[in-house]
This record gives sequence, C-alpha cells and structure tokens, in this order.
Amino acid sequence: MKHNKSIKIKRSKNRLYKKKKSGAKIAAETVIFVLIAGALVFVGYSAAGPLIKLWSGETETEIEGWTPTSPPQVTEDDVSDTVTGGEITTESITTEEEIAGEIGAYIMSENDISDLTALNNAINSAKESGYNQVILPMKNKEGKLLYKSNISYVKDTELVTGSMPAGQIASVIKAGGLVPKAEISALMDNSAPSYVDGAGYRFADDSYFWLDAAAANGGKRWLDPFLDGTKKYISDLSRELKQAGFEEIILSQLRFPDFTSYDQSILDNRSFTADRYKALTSLYGTSFNASEKKSSVSMDIKDVLAGYGEGFSGTAEILNDKTFTGTVYLFVTPSEFANRLEVGENRFIGLSPKASEKSETLIGKAMEYIGTNVTVSVIIDDSELSEEEIEECYNRCRIPPRL
Repeated sequence: MKHNKSIKIKRSKNRLYKKKKSGAKIAAETVIFVLIAGALVFVGYSAAGPLIKLWSGETETEIEGWTPTSPPQVTEDDVSDTVTGGEITTESITTEEEIAGEIGAYIMSENDISDLTALNNAINSAKESGYNQVILPMKNKEGKLLYKSNISYVKDTELVTGSMPAGQIASVIKAGGLVPKAEISALMDNSAPSYVDGAGYRFADDSYFWLDAAAANGGKRWLDPFLDGTKKYISDLSRELKQAGFEEIILSQLRFPDFTSYDQSILDNRSFTADRYKALTSLYGTSFNASEKKSSVSMDIKDVLAGYGEGFSGTAEILNDKTFTGTVYLFVTPSEFANRLEVGENRFIGLSPKASEKSETLIGKAMEYIGTNVTVSVIIDDSELSEEEIEECYNRCRIPPRL
C-alpha cells in the first residue's frame, strides 16, 4: 500500500504557553465551569430529541453539512434512456481521512506562456491567489508543443509553436517563488502522427491513419499507446521537460479514444481487449522513468465516478490496473453536476447546491472508488466559481493536521 503525501499546513506564529494559576483563580474558574456545563446540558437536552430522531431513522437524512428545502427528486427529464425510475439515497461522505497529496494549483492557459510578459503576469496572479504550484500546458490536445523544444526529430517541424525554451519558462517561474509542473496531452494528439514515426493509429492493413470521426466532420488522429514511436516520443518529452527544471510531468488524456463498433473492423484487435489498460500503464512507466520518477496522471472525476468503482474508463482507465501506484491529479468541476449523483444502477445520492459541500461529496465517493494504491492531489477547475468559492472547496477537502 502506498503512503499518501502529507499536506503542508501553515501554522500560526503565536506561541502557546501555560502560566501557574493562584488557588483563588482556580476556585473561580471552577464555579464558572460548573455554570457553563449546566447551560450546555440544557442546550444538549433541547437538541437531543431531533438528533435521536435523525439517528434512529425517524427523519430523512441528508448530505452532511447541508439541508435543502426539499429532497432531490428524480423526474422523467432527469433519468437517462437506460434508467427507468430510480432510488435516491443520501449518503454522508466523509473525506478528511482519505484525501491526500498537495491540494490546489494555479492552472495557466496557453496564452500565459506565449511570451515573457504574459508569463510574469500569470505568475503574479498565481501568487496573489495564494498558490505555490502552477501547472503549465506544454503540449496541447492538438499535439502542438507550446515551448521551443530541442528534440531532434521535432524541433524544426510545425509541431513547435512556442517561442520560449522550456528551461526559460521553468526558471522564470522558480524565480517568482513558485513550483512549475508541466502538463502534456499524452494520447489526444492530432499533429504528432505526421512527424513522429510509428506513433499514430493506423488501419490494421497499415493503409491509412485512423480518425476519430469522418474527415468532413473534423475527425482527428490520436497516438497509439501500443506503438514504440509513441513511447519514445512521450519519453523524450518527459525527459526534456524534467531536465529543463519542471518539478513534475503530468500526463493528461492518457486514455483510449471513444471507439465505435465499426472501428473494431479496421483497427488492430489489441485496442479492444479487456486488458488494454496495460498499454496505458506501460506508457506511464516510460514517462516515469524518463522524468526521474516524477510523472503523474490527470483524471476527470466524471471518469472516476462513471463506473461506480466496478471499472474505469476514459482518463481513469489506468486505474483498472491494480499494479498502478502513481500519483493522480483529480480534476473536479462542481458546476458540471446537478442535484444528484448516480452511484449504481437506479441508485443516486443527493448533492448540495453549495460548491464546497458538493465537492466534498464527489471527492469522497471518488476516493472510495480509487482506493489506497495511489496518491491523489485534488484540483478544483471550474470557471463558474469565484476565487472565494474555489478556496472554500479546498478548505473543506483539506486533511486536518495529524498531531
């Protein structure tokens, strides 16, 4: 079992100390204590009735920390075509003993690393918001490298769109007192197959590149995790970015495309086997080794929750491999969830309308599914929330100090 990282906690500078008390003061404090205790007993007795009813099941329980005006109801509009009816339960999810790792990071945009001025502005914004680590998109979903790469077989190609070397970007961020972490889109990549040999999905007869939709409908290519060209490319990127000064390489989109039944007739069967997740683990391993054991995987919490803990797909598919013991960056967008969460066939739990409480419930259920083999770092990524609301989410999900 892998131990979770501890949370860095800022402690008060005020010192606690004890002072010897006089006998008269002790006697006075005793009287005051008795009076306060009597008042608490009265208040406790007044509240006992409702609490006893709650615990005994005489009243409907709700998600801990919130009470909606009316319990969530399932309507025909709320139910998908595959669900007829359904039962809502209101489980109380406790996460304080489960969530681990560094919590929170400032996520920079592609524009933030377009030039030095934009980068310095983003650094100032991150510091003003109270973050000490930043995640930078160094390779986007189109496969473009947003920095000036020096990898021999790509440096003079159209893959490179960034103007600043990775080392310069990392150095400027460190000089600003922040920790830089590089995010690269691992397999969602429409560009690299044209420049990296033996990397993109091809028809089984090797005649054409495979697209995730018809070309007329904007179909795009992807990198195939089974291919040596893909492994070499991700390895080279991870090594270059780590040596440039980035603390960690975060692999996003480490996933298979959403294949159709027709795709099974034109692609190699290995992409449709029950244990295909092993290819994702293998690709992660190449990045992990090339980055001096400083690689991790980002996941969308929706993908973690979708299989009810019985199986994982999308960005969470690697979790099907119980030998995977890496670090997971769990991205949470509370506003994408309504008033209930499906936790099984025809089973739901209610969700609070408050973002912080909703996040606590979602993350708690996700942690239940993920288990304890991996270290989890939570990232609240929601443009519909204010900075104050995001801070509330982090504070509510933070592990209390262990004394």
